[in-house]
Amino acid sequence: MSDLHASATIDFKALLSAAPDAVVVHDLNDCVLFWNRAAELLYGWDEEEILGRQISQIFYMDRDERAEAMEALHKGMTWQRELRHVDRNGDEYLVQVRQYLQRDLDGSPQAIVSFNTDVTKKRRQADARKRARQVKSSSLLAGGVAHELNNALAPIMLSSAMLKRTVEDAKAQNMLGMIEKCASKGAALVSDLLAFERGRGGGNDAIRGAQIRRGLLGIGEALLSDGVSLELKVAEDLWECRGKLSELKCAFESVVQNACEAMPTGGILSIDVQNRFFDDNYQSLAPEAKAGAYIEIKFTDSGSGIDAEVLPYVAEPFFTTKMPKQGFGFGLAQAHATIKGHHGFMVIESERGEGTTVRICIPAAAEVARELDAQRTSDSLVRGRGERILVVDDAMFVREAIKRTLEDRGYQVLVAQDGVEALALYAKRFSEIDLVMTNLEMPYLEGPELCRALNKLNPDVKIIISTGKQSAARLKGIQLCGVQGFLRKPYTADCLIAEVESILAN
Repeated sequence: MSDLHASATIDFKALLSAAPDAVVVHDLNDCVLFWNRAAELLYGWDEEEILGRQISQIFYMDRDERAEAMEALHKGMTWQRELRHVDRNGDEYLVQVRQYLQRDLDGSPQAIVSFNTDVTKKRRQADARKRARQVKSSSLLAGGVAHELNNALAPIMLSSAMLKRTVEDAKAQNMLGMIEKCASKGAALVSDLLAFERGRGGGNDAIRGAQIRRGLLGIGEALLSDGVSLELKVAEDLWECRGKLSELKCAFESVVQNACEAMPTGGILSIDVQNRFFDDNYQSLAPEAKAGAYIEIKFTDSGSGIDAEVLPYVAEPFFTTKMPKQGFGFGLAQAHATIKGHHGFMVIESERGEGTTVRICIPAAAEVARELDAQRTSDSLVRGRGERILVVDDAMFVREAIKRTLEDRGYQVLVAQDGVEALALYAKRFSEIDLVMTNLEMPYLEGPELCRALNKLNPDVKIIISTGKQSAARLKGIQLCGVQGFLRKPYTADCLIAEVESILAN
């Protein structure tokens, strides 16, 4: 029996290959040595593609966590943590990582073995349940309070109306009128409270660009404080959408009111209303976001901005940063409920000291969406004519996605993973390169510095720069460094190709 055990061999590689967790082995320089089938399914790269490649930008997005892991592993400990990982398409996952340090026969560190489990869905479900419980509690409270207030307000409103018909004294008539107005205002607040419990259902009225323009101008006249100027731009060919205009106007009022409060000493509120077609890349913007045709109403203020730790909660019911009795957290929560009721979504972006942008997206009418789908199916794609484009991005998944998209449309593509590599490549081959497309934020040499260096090498260089941020200071800096085009992440393949074609044509 002992001879049988002694002669038996265990194929550990086969065991790891069949493991349900993503098992990844990489050396101390982050180059992949082993990649099992579960890792292929989770991250999107086949083993043949990924072996020997660095994966630091996939596994170690936070350098502090990387340093903490290495310190623990060298001490002989097992390190585990929930980390943000990205797949081939750039989608982000929350992964439970368990790491071990593999040593050679001499005891020297050789490789790191990672057992990775995707817990994104599990965490989202847990967060959703927690958030749902909080919202349900708030809704039940709001509904109960509203019910009691309705019972109190109904006799006041009925009695005041009846008394006005029987009282002839002018002073008494004025007082009854004031009581009636206050009761009506209370009834409107009750309606808002009940909306937290029941939600806003939207409507099916046709809403056109002229109606949205008039509504926004009226809101501006009523709410904008002294020193705050309005810049309104509405697309002339704005698509039609369906809903209830009065509800949408209430949502717009909440956003404008918040913008004015963020600019107590004055500033600029810019409202831009445009047609937008979002592809699958945009579904990460918000839980309610889906690919399709939308009307986007974008509010941008030059105010104080919102702290990063507060930003995720600003649209929750009863959340407010105002002093007691100055606000109750109804505004943006009510706006968010209204937009959801219209099958749209709302995205809030802000940086402290850089202002705030609120994007409200309402689906275009079904007939518009069908017509657009038919046009996109029948229209021939814009194709390049073999122009060579240098793509610069430190994120491997973004770089590869842009490369595949451009090559699919007939362009030739060179790639660089940072500004230093891009500058060296351009200096060597600038006569062959028709366009440079670079990210704004990169290690070693950021986008603006790269653009200025490229302009020194070739004053006629054509450059498109892209970024996920939109602060006024950064945008102004971009304009001053010789850039012809700008793309804001995330962008669709059509937006990318249109910008490339526009810059090349000029």
